[in-house]
Amino acid sequence: MKNNQYKNNTFHVNYVIYEKNDTAILLDGVVTKNNKQYFTSIPIDPVNFSFLCEKAIGYEKTNWLWSKLFKTTDLVTELAPQYHLGTELNFSSCEARFNIN
Repeated sequence: MKNNQYKNNTFHVNYVIYEKNDTAILLDGVVTKNNKQYFTSIPIDPVNFSFLCEKAIGYEKTNWLWSKLFKTTDLVTELAPQYHLGTELNFSSCEARFNIN
């Protein structure tokens, strides 16, 4: 098993999960705090998620991510940023909009 080392005070997103007509996006990933890793799932409202994505990966990739989440006919959509975007999706866990401290 590959052991990834992420920067301290980050949330590394493994999967973005959206259920049709839900009011939140579910982020599945790894929080790194005090050099320890915690695997967790965190719900976040779409406005804050969009803000964090634009800050982390830019406007174009954020729009692409949204189109993939909303244009599918599946009831639940699960995307892996590393696979689908070709880049990692990492957020600072200290970000006020993220609120996981």
